[in-house]
Amino acid sequence: MITRRVFLKLNAAGVANVVLTSCGSLDSGIEAPPPPAARLDPKSIAKYQAALVIPPAMPQAPGGSAQLDYYEIALRQFAQQVLPPGMPKTTVWSYGANNRPETFNYPAFTIEARHDRPLRVKWINGLVDGDGRYLPHLFAVDQTLHWANPPGGEAMRDHDGMDPRPYTGPVPMVVHVHGAHVEQESDGYTVAWFLPAAFNIPAGYATTGSWYTKFKDIFRQKWGIDWEPGTAVFQYQNRQRAGTLWYHDHTLGMTRLNVYAGPAGFYLVRGG
Repeated sequence: MITRRVFLKLNAAGVANVVLTSCGSLDSGIEAPPPPAARLDPKSIAKYQAALVIPPAMPQAPGGSAQLDYYEIALRQFAQQVLPPGMPKTTVWSYGANNRPETFNYPAFTIEARHDRPLRVKWINGLVDGDGRYLPHLFAVDQTLHWANPPGGEAMRDHDGMDPRPYTGPVPMVVHVHGAHVEQESDGYTVAWFLPAAFNIPAGYATTGSWYTKFKDIFRQKWGIDWEPGTAVFQYQNRQRAGTLWYHDHTLGMTRLNVYAGPAGFYLVRGG
């Protein structure tokens, strides 16, 4: 006998034919992995052809005040010229000001915070196409890990999955500012993820992580603001010394894949 996990590892190494020969047939419901995508020859990519991008400051959104900075920042998929000019554009994910399409860039624009001045962000999962359908992940997601697991529904979200096939459903996200001194409801816990507000979420899927609703309720009681589907609102008090922090996705079991797709940016605390 051979476990599914061992089989997948062997299959990834290109020796699944040996396993099939020695162990007999497997469940016919398991789909074969897709063929690898075409890769560029790294030797064909010229070095030092484009200037290093210095991300500008992220623009604020209406809704701030004399005592509070306010942002509405979405995560979206787009194509950007990452390779030298003349080579294909790269499909990436990154953050930008929700109503400012020109601000979506990889790496993301920089959030400029000030010591002891509160900053509030409405984080939006915008991984949908132009018609409002969810976009699948750019990479193969292993559903057998301990991960967000939306297909598990309310009962089995944030658990090990059972499906050995790569996940192709809506992508969960939750943003964490690495190094920020915040209350728990604004920290971007791995199990406080949320799916985009797409109209075609499959029936039975969990649309939020197991701690999302708890933190949503705490935030509403504390600040009087509700979280809309596909969003979360976090508040950063910035009661810390000046420093260079950064923000990124923090979803359970998917942080590596999600950040590798592009969404990350600086969060600078100035003053103090």
